[in-house]
Amino acid sequence: MVDTGPLGKNLRESRRGSGYSQEELAERSNLSISTIRKIEQGGSARIETLHTLARTLGIETSSLFDAKAPEPVGPEEEKNKLSLLRLRQVLTPAVGISGKIDADSSLQSAGTSSDDLRSELVHATTLYHADEFESMALILPEMILTANSLMQAAAEEQRAETFRLRANVYQLVGWFLTQVRQYDLAYAAIREGIADAVEAQDRLTAAAGAISQCWLFIRQGRFVDAETLAGSTASQIEPRISSATAPELSAWGWLLLRGSAAAVRNNRENVSDDFLRLAEVAAVRIGDQEGGEYHQYWSTFDMRTVRMKKAEALMVTGDARGVLRIAEGIRPKTGNSRSDNHSRHLLDVASAHASLRDFQDSIDIMTGLRENAPEWLRHQRKSQDLLSKILHARKRRLTRELRDLANFLNVTE
Repeated sequence: MVDTGPLGKNLRESRRGSGYSQEELAERSNLSISTIRKIEQGGSARIETLHTLARTLGIETSSLFDAKAPEPVGPEEEKNKLSLLRLRQVLTPAVGISGKIDADSSLQSAGTSSDDLRSELVHATTLYHADEFESMALILPEMILTANSLMQAAAEEQRAETFRLRANVYQLVGWFLTQVRQYDLAYAAIREGIADAVEAQDRLTAAAGAISQCWLFIRQGRFVDAETLAGSTASQIEPRISSATAPELSAWGWLLLRGSAAAVRNNRENVSDDFLRLAEVAAVRIGDQEGGEYHQYWSTFDMRTVRMKKAEALMVTGDARGVLRIAEGIRPKTGNSRSDNHSRHLLDVASAHASLRDFQDSIDIMTGLRENAPEWLRHQRKSQDLLSKILHARKRRLTRELRDLANFLNVTE
């Protein structure tokens, strides 16, 4: 028999160990027989497909993952590399025998104060949540250079605060790069941010880096790493519930949510539920406490967030009706700012409708997201997969609305 590679071999052995034929596995997992055959013959598959197969087989998703050379990159990947060239130069500088090499004289900070950089950080955070990704790509390299310059000039008594400031800059860079799917660069930024937070002896900022790293790992399919990191860090920072501050509860709660998200994708539903139960404890305790100045995690953790993540977990396990039941009690927060968490929740609700063949409801939600969060939606692979599923399932001719949405997301029939 021809060796079809680790993924095909792993799936074939797991299928046979469960006593299923290819046809039976296809039927039980609601996938086509051609999909099963393609994978077993050495073809690739999306993480979501592998999760579905692993859930049917009763094994962890990660046990199916292959280890082979990646496919050749396409034009979009090459374009992204060039678009982020300056940020790439700053995050991963040229290093020779004697250390870093300043090959580009433009990679120098114009110089500014710590207060100015803090103001720039607030502005950049606003741009991030407004999905102004092109603007962020322009300003983030200069912010890193400025933070480096301030670090070099900091007096001993200023070093801890300067480390903390630079950690927050790296944190924002990591969010941005993860959002636009530049994962290796994102890891470099988050790693630097955690190192700076540790130097500043700031456990919460370091925990924020771990939360971001878990998000990154989940997107990469590194579910075991994400669950392990979330669980170990949550144990290290677990607060005394009766006296904990809002940021302490939020950091702990977000780690638990990341652990839950990783575990459920790895078909460890009981572990995922355990994480969610603890997150509920944190959310109940946080109540109406204020998180202080805006932070991606401290200011967005509450019971509403936990409910949205519960719905997400149900969608991963295929409980579409359960998702819709939870969604009935979740409404957008008041105000003009857009919430990444709520937008992601709406995608889960759209997926639930599509699973129940309520295609128009799903299309209406995605059309609303296109109007309110166009750049965010464009960077969500889930939106493309969902729309592709709808296009292939519908029997009628495409409406103008659906055709426009397909063109916007670059999805073909």
